[in-house]
Amino acid sequence: MAMINCPNCGKQISDKALSCPSCGLELNKGEKPKEVARFCEECGVEIPNGITACPACGCPVPVKEEVPQNVDATNISLSKTNKKKRNIFIGVAVIVALAVIAVMYFTNQQKEKAAVEYASNLELASNTMLSGGATAEEAGGLFHDVWYNTIYEEYDSTTDKYTRTNSGSGNFYDDFNDALAILLGDADFQIKISMIEDNQETVKNLMKELMNPPEEYQEAYDALKDYYDAYLELTGIVISPTGNLQTFTSNFNDADSNLLKYYKAMQVYIE
Repeated sequence: MAMINCPNCGKQISDKALSCPSCGLELNKGEKPKEVARFCEECGVEIPNGITACPACGCPVPVKEEVPQNVDATNISLSKTNKKKRNIFIGVAVIVALAVIAVMYFTNQQKEKAAVEYASNLELASNTMLSGGATAEEAGGLFHDVWYNTIYEEYDSTTDKYTRTNSGSGNFYDDFNDALAILLGDADFQIKISMIEDNQETVKNLMKELMNPPEEYQEAYDALKDYYDAYLELTGIVISPTGNLQTFTSNFNDADSNLLKYYKAMQVYIE
């Protein structure tokens, strides 16, 4: 227990008293903040609370200015700061997530577009080889027939103009090379050979574009390469025939059969 001065009359009373015994001022109705002792600036005597002049020397007591209670805004500031940072983080995370989704969508779209384009070029290459192979088959067949009919003197309305003298109305040439030379110099036959060569160039460019296929088209590309090899074999035999009639015929027939075989195998992937 401690003694304090009554805020009203200045008499010393217990800090636990419910009221001042001298003036009757009610005290301790609720918890009050502990009064800070004041002292006269002139004589140093303790001045009771509520007194405006020193009871000893009469020196006026300066009125104590109430200091506004400071509000601890630290937590509030931190809370607002943390919330702001959290909102920024969430916003950035959302932007990043949307960017990732956009990139993935764009990438998938590009892959799908590339796959569709690859499939289209795959079919185009296959059909172009078939077209060139058909022209080579026709030209090679004619070359074989002229060669054969000249040797064995077989009459044929298609080959007579190459195998017989007088533009097809005379005797058969004694040397089949003469008949083949006439065929190779024929304008229509030269057009067929040029068509085959142009076709080869087109197919070669398509095959370059089809290199490094998407994973799902790897098997199709492998099948296409087999088809391409057979195509080159057949067209090469027709553009640059070699050997005798027997070897030419054998090589030509084998190449023609292989082209058809690999074309049919290719259709599994195109369909």
